[in-house]
Amino acid sequence: MSVSRPTVSEPCPVCGGSGSHAYTGRDLLMHLPGEFSYAECGDCGAVYQAPMPDAQRIASFYPDDYQPYRPGREKRRSALERAVLRSRYGYAHLDSGFPRWLAGILGAFVHRHAVPFTGSGRLLDVGCGGGKYLRSMRALGWEPEGVEFNRSAVETCRAAGLKVFQGELSEAGFPDGHFDVVTARHVIEHIPAPVDFVTEIHRILKPGGLMVLMTPNSRALGRGWFGVHWFANDIPRHLVLFSPENLARLAGRAGFEPAVVRTSSTPKIVLNSWDYRFGVRGRPSKKRKLRRILARPYVAASMLLGRGDEIFAIFRKPLDAGDAPPS
Repeated sequence: MSVSRPTVSEPCPVCGGSGSHAYTGRDLLMHLPGEFSYAECGDCGAVYQAPMPDAQRIASFYPDDYQPYRPGREKRRSALERAVLRSRYGYAHLDSGFPRWLAGILGAFVHRHAVPFTGSGRLLDVGCGGGKYLRSMRALGWEPEGVEFNRSAVETCRAAGLKVFQGELSEAGFPDGHFDVVTARHVIEHIPAPVDFVTEIHRILKPGGLMVLMTPNSRALGRGWFGVHWFANDIPRHLVLFSPENLARLAGRAGFEPAVVRTSSTPKIVLNSWDYRFGVRGRPSKKRKLRRILARPYVAASMLLGRGDEIFAIFRKPLDAGDAPPS
């Protein structure tokens, strides 16, 4: 017998539909005080915090030592990755000792989150944190810029010679049709108004430009297993959780066409979720070799079922879209 869930007054931020209470949880990562309630939309299935916090409250979720704000070590790309980028994603200027035909085959299985190269194009990374990704893309030949609201993270980026706007994307005032690619990697789930967010990305992209999103998958196998203890819930910082279907619906509403929408998993999320669920203390499971090996069947199963923990999506602004925002 199914149990009815109470409805919430706040409409879905993705489609405007009505939602019902899904779960209430605590901050398991930073241990902020209080409980936070989430609803699930009865129309598109998006999961969202209800009531949605205001801007000041959201800012309080992110201390200056929040991990993405740190500069991090610049990624060193292996010969295999350089070969895959060269053979499958248009980075003809990269050198690698791997045969092109072999890289083309292996590229169907590895390094599948690459951004196609447009030839020294303009790339904007929204929520760029300490600039690790921007430095990485600059090394590949892009002209990167960033947007980040945390002051210390922006200062870190600027010290590395990166061009970064401090504030929200809506405040940056970029010209129409300015960028070839806009990336938002694990950002859109932190945005209280995702429709406005992707509409602004559509405006600042050139016709034919790409919006690249990475975000947790609300329909992940691991979320079904661990519920409120699923690591990628990241209560309360994640304000909206998407599925591949409603993420594509959101992008289409802003005028985008889908190019790539798929899910993937790694042992990290399932092992961190395990630690949350069973209160593991001391050395985390993701640092234990045997447990990482035991997590591999989950990774394979989640990907086989199309229920990986993370969505990777590329949406294209149509060539005939012009610079005017969609109606």
